[in-house]
Amino acid sequence: MSYRLFIDSATEADWDVARGRGWLHGVTTNPLILQRAGKRVDLATAQELVAAAKQRELHEIQLQVTGESAEEMLANGQALRELWGRVTVKVPATRAGFEAASVLCREGAVVTITACYTAQQAMLAATIGARYVAPYYGRMLDAGLDADNRLDAMLKVADKAQEMRVLVASIRTVDQLELLTRRGFDTFTLSTPIAAAFGQAAESDLAAADFMRAATDSLRA
Repeated sequence: MSYRLFIDSATEADWDVARGRGWLHGVTTNPLILQRAGKRVDLATAQELVAAAKQRELHEIQLQVTGESAEEMLANGQALRELWGRVTVKVPATRAGFEAASVLCREGAVVTITACYTAQQAMLAATIGARYVAPYYGRMLDAGLDADNRLDAMLKVADKAQEMRVLVASIRTVDQLELLTRRGFDTFTLSTPIAAAFGQAAESDLAAADFMRAATDSLRA
């Protein structure tokens, strides 16, 4: 199993922290993330983010289309794809989104179907050739949906499709990340707070402090 971990951020400083710890595969963004980072949702911002991703030699950057109609989403997705060969085009799991995504996939674009809430949406994503399907785990729980069963059903679809991964988004705690990993999920995007906590444990810090105390004491002896 190969884990693939992204950070949900449009702030390069966040990328550098995750990259420095050695686990960052790539970056995922959407209009809300851009807005929270104080960035305009336009092609110029996408170009700036791609330049930053190139500089850091990231494996992948996911940029989301804008537009209400399939035609608008398709045109925007084509423009995003042209920015770099490692751009993954995110398209929402709406009727217009699937229409645009199906064309993008046929044209050879790497596509993520985002805001996926049902296994049938995952089936459609696999059918058109999407590389990822992204369910919002935390939002599902907030809505009172059976998030675990829904995600498990999507994972079965992806396993059968073989070429598609379930990119779990909206992880609220590290414990959720661990539990989903035990159930077979291997691809996640982490918010900045979860990314900061990932891999950290107070017990490890205490043990490391004990080691250094022993090392210091030995030099004084």
